[in-house]
Amino acid sequence: MAETGKRLFIGIKISNSLQNELNSPAPGTERYFKGDDGEFLQIVSVDDQKLIGRYVKDGFSVADISDVSRNVRSIVKLITRGHQIGEDSVHIYVI
Repeated sequence: MAETGKRLFIGIKISNSLQNELNSPAPGTERYFKGDDGEFLQIVSVDDQKLIGRYVKDGFSVADISDVSRNVRSIVKLITRGHQIGEDSVHIYVI
């Protein structure tokens, strides 16, 4: 049985260079990652690292994980004015 309070999070570790770009996002894009709207991205802290991505609901379809991965990468690219995020940079975390 799963531990209560744990959720799946699909996201990217925030490197120093990515953090610098998030500190100065493209105009009009802050709404995509600042706030608690589940439709957009969230920044979360896990141990000593920060992640940007999305929580997914319990029972989320495996078939849809690649869609969420692409969505996370495209929004980060939009926010950072084109920062390239490889497919292998997106991971699934239990938070």
